[in-house]
Amino acid sequence: MNVQTGWQIELSRRWLALQQRRAALDDRAGPRRSAAMMLVAAGVLGLAALYLGRDLTQAGANRKSPVPTVAVVVAASDIGFGEALTPDRLKISQWPAAALPAGSFNRIDALTAGSARAALRPIAAGEIIIASALAGGSARLAAAPLLGRDKRAMAVPVSEVSGVSGLVYPGDRVDVFYTRQPEEAMMYGELIAQNVRVLAVGTDMNVGKEQPEIVRSTTLEVTALQAQKLALAMTTGQLSLALRHFGDEERVRLDTVQLMDLNDGTRTRLVAKPRAEGEPAPGPRPASPQTPAPPAGGVIVMRGMDASVAPVLASRP
Repeated sequence: MNVQTGWQIELSRRWLALQQRRAALDDRAGPRRSAAMMLVAAGVLGLAALYLGRDLTQAGANRKSPVPTVAVVVAASDIGFGEALTPDRLKISQWPAAALPAGSFNRIDALTAGSARAALRPIAAGEIIIASALAGGSARLAAAPLLGRDKRAMAVPVSEVSGVSGLVYPGDRVDVFYTRQPEEAMMYGELIAQNVRVLAVGTDMNVGKEQPEIVRSTTLEVTALQAQKLALAMTTGQLSLALRHFGDEERVRLDTVQLMDLNDGTRTRLVAKPRAEGEPAPGPRPASPQTPAPPAGGVIVMRGMDASVAPVLASRP
């Protein structure tokens, strides 16, 4: 017996009860009151039949259009960074086809055939396995699959101070600052790379690591031009990293900073160092040679500290 037959039988039973009640009312109150009661009862039964019919129609429509699902490979248990994906750690699950993420797999042997793949980040139990979370087709971890098509991976030396005390993790974004002490000028500092992604800290590429670690190098994802600048900067000066906030992609323009620019905008007051006992006072600075005034129709030519005057030939009409 289906649902539709059930409510039809219930309506018939109620109709018979109303007929019996009508006969009793006819004996007591007369035909006018009985007719009014019958009209009210008929209206109630009609509304009930309409409501039940609508629910049955919706239920039938839902049964006819189930949500389509597809098979997808998920983690059967937690998989840590660097651990291999073996068949006992994977299982097949049904997932809504419209919500399936890109890069997923529908067969376990596609992940375990040949060389086992390794996880580039921690994967929780029940999470869908996607290609971007795996080391590309090899048991060893490699940074190459993490690089953009026009990017390069370059390691830069860091220390406890220049590496932000070990608080830089893989996946973070940093700015790279360069400081140098030339022989002919005061020490200066410059910003040479902005919003650079950290690929690895030391030899660790685990983006899920939680403990800070002091290392000697950090691998950055840079463009070819930035790699060229970093290679030159590492041989002539010192590099320092500055950690950026997540989502901050704004580029800033900074001027070169020298020692005289280290104050906060107040007036700088320089005091000469005291001389040791018996040290002679510094003599007067040698006067700079006077540059001759250029004559009419001539220019001054400087060769080192020597100046000369050269005439300017007038152009022909």
